[in-house]
Amino acid sequence: MTDYVIEKGDIGIGVNKLQAYLNMMQEKGYIQTSNLQDGVFGNRTVAAVKEWQQYANLPMSGIIDEKTWDSLINKLREMQIITNIPLASRSYFLSNGQQGLSVFKMQEYLNEIAAVNKCLRPIPIDGLYGPMTVTAVQQFQYLYDLKIDGIIGKVTWDSIINERNALPF
Repeated sequence: MTDYVIEKGDIGIGVNKLQAYLNMMQEKGYIQTSNLQDGVFGNRTVAAVKEWQQYANLPMSGIIDEKTWDSLINKLREMQIITNIPLASRSYFLSNGQQGLSVFKMQEYLNEIAAVNKCLRPIPIDGLYGPMTVTAVQQFQYLYDLKIDGIIGKVTWDSIINERNALPF
């Protein structure tokens, strides 16, 4: 279990993706509340998260913890939905020095991909975007023919998510 969470008041790429995933759940009828995909975790996002948590039989905290995030992603995989959701802002990205649930999950996903693709090395899953994460992202970018900058922007984010979601269960 991670101590990292996405909660009311947070902004960024992780929130934007969360809102897009929640909107997919709303479109499928699992929850009622739709979100603006603005990357800002406000009252509507809290309401949608609580609805999802109720659906997933999780504590209704309105906070995205690891179990809530995993339940959303696993439902998408179960529905065979490979996400490639555009971002609301080109300025949302993950890079060296950042920390949080978004970094933690990207590290986890990179390690899941590395378990299948032996050209990638596993990295510590600590939620801190440090030198080892930068190197892992650069390796991923090289192998998947992306711009090699060690930054998880829109294209790299979507590539990591799509590769992870395409892995066999």
